[in-house]
Amino acid sequence: IYDITREEKESREAYIGKMLAPVKAYAEENPDMPVVRATGWNPAFFQTDPEGPPTREDVDKICSDRPVILRSYDHHSILVNTKALEMAGIDAHTPTPRMGEMPRDEQGMPTGLFQELSATCLLLDSLKEADFSVEEYIEGIGKFQEEHAFPCGLVGIFDAYATPNAIKAYRSMAMDGSLKIRVRTAHLADLSKPFSQFQQMVDEKGKYDVGDIFKIETVKFFCDGGGFTFYMNEPFEKEALAEAGLTEDYRGFPQWPEEEMKEACLVLAKGGYQIHMHCMGDGAVKQALNCYEYIEQNGVNGKRNTIAHIMCIAEDDIKRMADLNIVGSVQPTWPVIDAFTDCLMIPLLGRKRSYEQYPIGRLVKAGATAAAGTDFPIVPDLNPMMGMQIGMTRTIPKEAPDYEKYKGIISGPEEDPRSDCLELEEMIESYTLSGAYQMFAEEITGTIEAGKCADMVILDSDITSVAPMDIGKIKVDTVIFKGEKVKG
Repeated sequence: IYDITREEKESREAYIGKMLAPVKAYAEENPDMPVVRATGWNPAFFQTDPEGPPTREDVDKICSDRPVILRSYDHHSILVNTKALEMAGIDAHTPTPRMGEMPRDEQGMPTGLFQELSATCLLLDSLKEADFSVEEYIEGIGKFQEEHAFPCGLVGIFDAYATPNAIKAYRSMAMDGSLKIRVRTAHLADLSKPFSQFQQMVDEKGKYDVGDIFKIETVKFFCDGGGFTFYMNEPFEKEALAEAGLTEDYRGFPQWPEEEMKEACLVLAKGGYQIHMHCMGDGAVKQALNCYEYIEQNGVNGKRNTIAHIMCIAEDDIKRMADLNIVGSVQPTWPVIDAFTDCLMIPLLGRKRSYEQYPIGRLVKAGATAAAGTDFPIVPDLNPMMGMQIGMTRTIPKEAPDYEKYKGIISGPEEDPRSDCLELEEMIESYTLSGAYQMFAEEITGTIEAGKCADMVILDSDITSVAPMDIGKIKVDTVIFKGEKVKG
């Protein structure tokens, strides 16, 4: 994502070629692989392109004999080839999913692009090859622990949505002792399924739990999407709307009708679930808070309900978050002014909204809980040290390829750029105790004290003595989980 320059952006054909080259190479190197899966292409590149996003015909050129399934880096879009559509039974007669986007060609045939939850679920539910097998998940989770979690000092994660096969894999590993990190995951509120799905979740609560190592306490909703499907209080920038052929008052749209989501949240809250809402735009945040207020108004105390990401939020909604005791699931590495902001976000949202993105400091100052994470694998770098560095400085790290161009620019309100910067102690708490609190695990982990699990991380440097712009260089020396040394 971060290599995009204006010159590259002008060449659609070159970008598609670059995007598909590794997929082509993988398909050729693995001729017996029954399905080709990949993740990482960037739909934002095409958001104002008059020719639109790539299509199944583009993918057919590199592989047509097997299904090819390409998730975007943000997981809001999936692009497939013609073979995948055929195997899924999706054709010109397939209805467009509610609140989703499934573009079609002049003959009415889907172009191979599925955008937003109901559309991607239609594809994934229709094509069993789209998901990994339980065995593949077990192998992947094992590698994740060894190659990503332990080196970064992670002893617990919140997996914001696990498929049925992933849940089986987590449970299997938790039961045989090979799961060496504490995992909480979530069921998905699926627009393509009937409302009865929520009562079924309540009826099955606890069914998949294994001790304190693996639990499902949460249901996740997508309130909005990405790019032009952010749900904003105010319209996107006029020039971007004109280039995309959208009306001047277009401000995105909610993924769920608000009244329907309120009733769903009430059923889940009564059933003891935490609710986790994906909200990028300030319009989405407002809708989420309306739903959480509705729960309280109906006499049900919200169970550590959460809003994830919070790219934009109205000032009065910052106070509402604190008053309702809503947890902000935040990503401290995101609020950086760099080429991505310059080339893609500012044209979409304008300079003011782009610079004031992800107001973590203002949320904490208002009294809200901010639990820090990465949104992995959307952001492949899990390093909490870099998260702490950027959370404190809100500026581009020295290691970034475009550092010289953007160094020293702070992401924050023009009148007070550092208002969203946090202190070191606040960053440490957001990665430890606040994360444990979000996961209902603060009684067993999150701090080092008598009576809790011996979950500890030893660093190679004294973090309190390192300059803020160098904290990202600190390495993890030793990781202890439940008293067992898993690294070092």
